[in-house]
Order: sequence, then structure tokens, then C-alpha cells
Amino acid sequence: MPDVERTDARAKLRGEHRFPSDERPDGALWVLPLRAPYPHARLTGVDASAARAVEGVVAVLTAADVPGVNRFGLVVADQPVLCDEVVRYAGDVVAVVAAESRAAARAARDLVAVSFEPLPLVTDPLTALDAHPIHSSGNLCAEMTLGHGDVEAGFAAADVIVEYAYRTGRQEHAFLETEAGASFLGPDGRLTVCAGGQHPTTDRTQICAALGLPENAVRVLHPMMGGAFGGKEDISVQILLALVTHRTGRPARLTLDRAESLATGTKRHPFHVRFRVGATAAGELTALQADLLADTGAYATLGAAVLGLAAEHTGGPYRFRSARIDARVVHTNNGNSSAFRGFGNPQVTTGIEQVMDTLALRLGIGARELRRRNALRPGDRAAAGFPVAHGVELAGVLDSAGSGRMHDDGAEWKAAAAPGRRRGIGLACAWQGFGLGAGVEQGAEVWAESTGDGFRVTVGCPDLGQGNLTGFAQLAAEALGCPIERVEVVSGDSDGPESDASNASRTTFAVGNAVAQAAALLAAQDSSGKVVHHYRPEMPPAQEIGYPHIGYTPSVLVVGVEVDEHTGAVEVQRVEHHIDPGRVVHAAGIRAQSEGAIVQGLGFALLEDTIMHAGRVANDGLGTYLIPSVLDAPAELETVLVSTPDPSNPLGVRGVGEIGITPVAAAVGNALHDALGRRFDSFPITPDAVLEAHRG
Repeated sequence: MPDVERTDARAKLRGEHRFPSDERPDGALWVLPLRAPYPHARLTGVDASAARAVEGVVAVLTAADVPGVNRFGLVVADQPVLCDEVVRYAGDVVAVVAAESRAAARAARDLVAVSFEPLPLVTDPLTALDAHPIHSSGNLCAEMTLGHGDVEAGFAAADVIVEYAYRTGRQEHAFLETEAGASFLGPDGRLTVCAGGQHPTTDRTQICAALGLPENAVRVLHPMMGGAFGGKEDISVQILLALVTHRTGRPARLTLDRAESLATGTKRHPFHVRFRVGATAAGELTALQADLLADTGAYATLGAAVLGLAAEHTGGPYRFRSARIDARVVHTNNGNSSAFRGFGNPQVTTGIEQVMDTLALRLGIGARELRRRNALRPGDRAAAGFPVAHGVELAGVLDSAGSGRMHDDGAEWKAAAAPGRRRGIGLACAWQGFGLGAGVEQGAEVWAESTGDGFRVTVGCPDLGQGNLTGFAQLAAEALGCPIERVEVVSGDSDGPESDASNASRTTFAVGNAVAQAAALLAAQDSSGKVVHHYRPEMPPAQEIGYPHIGYTPSVLVVGVEVDEHTGAVEVQRVEHHIDPGRVVHAAGIRAQSEGAIVQGLGFALLEDTIMHAGRVANDGLGTYLIPSVLDAPAELETVLVSTPDPSNPLGVRGVGEIGITPVAAAVGNALHDALGRRFDSFPITPDAVLEAHRG
């Protein structure tokens, strides 16, 4: 499809778009949460009398003021709205203050007297299973064993065996707009929450459970927000705001400051991973054995689902004679980890793609050739044990990489390094399942109708800033045979259709197909009436809930790094991303997703790690938690689109929101090995680690 201007571009450029943090209802109370001073303690008392006496304070609410179930959670309702018994991380909320001014709210918050009995601290995931139980059920959140075939026989048949163990960091989302929102009584008298979130009906369900209200008594709005990479799937400010308005009858507002967002927001799961892989001299992969251990923090969040997707993708887009994957996710007092772009896949791809490079070097087979020989084809069994329905189309992106500029001039570029600097080139492949996976993905309902002078398409899922509303407008305009300017897309309202969440690289795949079909149905009835349409995609049989996926997006990332031998600094100067998005709906949007994900991946590879000290975040500012800036973006950054329509859905599209981040750390690791001849066992790879490797 031809590229078009993003439908939200001009409003944002003019400063007219209202983000959740811009919502300031008249007479809104200032809301501030009081968070636990200990990461693990028994709560023995809360005295809010002095706080309630502060002039301008309207309410100080504690657990006793929660009228419904004092627990929430996306899958398991195990996190208290307001702590009543035990605090399990330093972000747990003990009380919430609502006042006429921010100053009054701050003064009152400081006067809430809370007494605790400290409990043993659990911070090391490696010993968590033998440590003091954080929950009555213990510290194991979830575990699984996947695979197929006889692994011992596979290793016995191998001519080469490679082992690799490493850990990955606790990456922060660092969205431009922190967790924010407002609450008020709407014109119809209903409690309304307008906040940054990724699924309005899931938020509504959790709000209603906490307040003891029927779901038709609450409305949730998710306007286009200032970024979300999974970190706004979990409840943050929504229930606190709703509780204040429900108790006081007043509108309320809350925007977390950057320090509070960094200290208490959800993070990428840190993993400890161990690989053992065998291959024959001819390059056939005979066996894979992998152990995964993830730290989900204090509460379940999406820990089990992240572990499942990581395990599903552990073997990469390759076939093995046999495989065994043992995976566990545990509880600690290290805050909460949950959804984050890639959803566990970057953590395992970092390992398998470096193992593939090591095998290629030891076997004397080219890195691309080894991957091509073992690429999954339709019907092949993936390492996790399931048959791949439609293949992964890895060969096409490998061929594209083989025709790229870095393939042609890489040797010359490396040789041109200045004295005191070394250059290396690294390649990594990736596959990313799109959609919510077997047993979970139910597709999407959308509405389409004529407005007299144009058309309106209504979807339930919000736009996180990634531009999916532009894609929906394009698809509707194509089906209706009209200019895109005549299509209005409405989104992010729990009163709207159930389109499910904006996550899992699913919106173009699931919601986009629904939009195209609804618009075509509207056109077929001469644009009269309102079309309500639900698209249900084909799904494979579930091996476990959430996987396998019906389709996978393939990519190859090639990076060129330069290392300063004196400082250990690593500069990624060149990047080529070869990706197959299936049918291209909005090429500029795909490239933007690719480039943003790659730069975020460079943070995961080289810069970003939330430092925990005794259960608390030590680097809670962007001066100490470093993210890549525009100055860290590679001077040469190219995304090459290889378009092979995907057979899993009528539009032939694949998801592209996550795939760009998944291979970055692996490609950087392979490039550093090319430059220095050393592997690294901890990510992010710091300058100190590079210096030690170079000098050692």
C-alpha cells in the first residue's frame, strides 16, 4: 500500500493532542500514593489521623477503604491495591492521599504513620527457591519443561558441542510519558478513568473488582499515550484514581514523576540462561539443552506468560534432532517485572544466536549458511516440541542480508579502523510469534459505519504511539474505495468493541484484518447501516496456553561495531535490519518501528540495567539509568523490507512491533567477538567488561 502521513502527526506537531497526563478535570484532586519504605515487611499499623487533619486534604485512604477485593493482577490477582498485611516490594502502596493541592498532598503523605516488622529479604533469583517464602505458596511463580526427542542421543551424535551461560539485565521502559491518568464522573454519572493503558476492558475488570462495582458502572478510556512497550499492560494509577473518585465523588489526577516511575514501574525480566548445543561436522543441529531462570519480582504479573514465550523461542528459528528446555520464573523482592517489547524472546535470542556463530566458526561453515541449512520449514518441529504451521521464511531475509552493503564492503570497512580501535561485524537472526498465541488469541471485533460525509471505524484497542490507527484507516479506505481523509478511527474505549489489547505484535494482524473485513462488508451494503464484525484468526492446537503462534516474523540484523581499546567504549556505527513483514501496509511505520526497536535494543545490549540494592532501585533518574539518545543511534541505520505475504491471515501481514529489538544484543555480541575474539557472559556489556576482555 502507498505510504501516507500518520493521521495523528499534525495534531501532535501543533500540540493539540491530549495525552493522559494532559487530562486535568476542573476541580480535580491531587493524588499521591504512599509507598512502603521496606521491600519486605509485615504491616502492623497505619495511622492517618494527622494526615487527615492537614488543611486541604480531602481523603487519606487505606486498605480498609477498598470496598471490593483488595487485590489485582492481569492473570493472578495477588497484588494489593493498598497493603493490608505484607509489603513485598518497595513500590507497594500503603495509603493514598487526595488533596486540593500538591503541597497539601505531600504534607499529608509525610504524616501518615506506618509501622512494620521487617521480613527476610529475597533478592537473588538463583537462591530464591530455598529462601524465605514471599507468598504462602512459596517463591516459584511458574515452571515448564519443553522439547522433543532423545537429547542424550543427540549429543552423542554430535561432532561439536558448544556451551554458553550468561545473564541479562532488568531493562526499564523509559517511555516519554510516565504512568498517568485522571478519573471523574462522566455526563452519565458513571465512574470514568482516562489513563495510559493497553487494554481498556481488562483495566475495567480489575477496577470493578477492587471497587465492588458492576462493569457497566465504570468506563475506561485509553487515548493515544506517550509510549508503552508492555509497561502499561499492568495496573499502575488506574485503581488508585478510581478509588479516590468513588470515595469522594470528586475528579482526581495522578502522573508519576520520573523517579517514581523508574523506582516502581514494571521492568523487563532479568534472565539467567545456560545453553548446550551439539552439531555434526556437516552442520546438522543434533541437540539443544537450555535452562532458563527468570526473576518476576514480588507478584505474578505476566511472569508465567513471558517464561512461556521465551521457552517457545529458545531454539531460534531452527530445527534440532532433539531438544530439552527447562524453564522457571521465581519471586523475589526486586520490584515487578512484566511485559516488555519482545516478551522474553530477546533474553533467549541473545544466547542461541551467539551459539550459532560459535558453531559456525568451529565447523568452518559460514554463519549465514549454517543458519540456512537448519532453518525451520513448514511442518518442522521447533525446539520446544511443536510443529511450525507455516514456516518462518528465514531464507528470504538471509538472502537479503547476503546482498546488503555490509556484506559487500564489510572487510574493507573493518580494515579501515583507526589505530587504537577495532572493528567487528556481527549477524543474528530472530523469529517472533505475532498475536496472543494458541488458546489466548480470540481475534478482534470492530465497528464500521457511514457518517454521511465519510466513514467511522471503531476499535477497542488503543494506539500506544506506534501508529496502528493510521494502518487501520488505510485498510478501511482501501476496502471502501475512498481517500484516507474520509475515514475516522475511534479507539481505546471500554464502551467500544472488544478488540483485545495493543500488545504481542497483534494489532495489524488481528485488528487490521477485522477492520478490512468490516469495511468491505459496509461497502457491500452501499455504506448504509452499521457493521459489527469479529475476525477470528486461524490458530494452531495449543501446546500450552499462549503458544505456539500461528505465524512468525523473521529478521536478520547485521551490525558493525567499533571498540576503543583504551576506554572500552563500544560504538555501533552501522546497522542493517532485513525483515519480512508480510504484506506491507504502512512502510514508513514499519521502518519507524524497526529503528525505534533497534535503538532500544542497543540499550539492552550495552547500557541499560536497573541496579537493585537491598530490594530498592539505586538508579532512579535518567542521569544514572542511561538510555540511548539520538547521538547513540548508528550513523548508518537501514531497514530492508522483504515482503512475502503470510498465509496465516487474509491480509497476509505479520507483526513488526517487537522483532526489531529481539536480535540486537546477539548481533552486538557476535560483532564484539569478531572484533576482540571474546564472548561476554553479562548484558549489558559495559566498557569495563570490554576492557577486561581486551586486556585479558
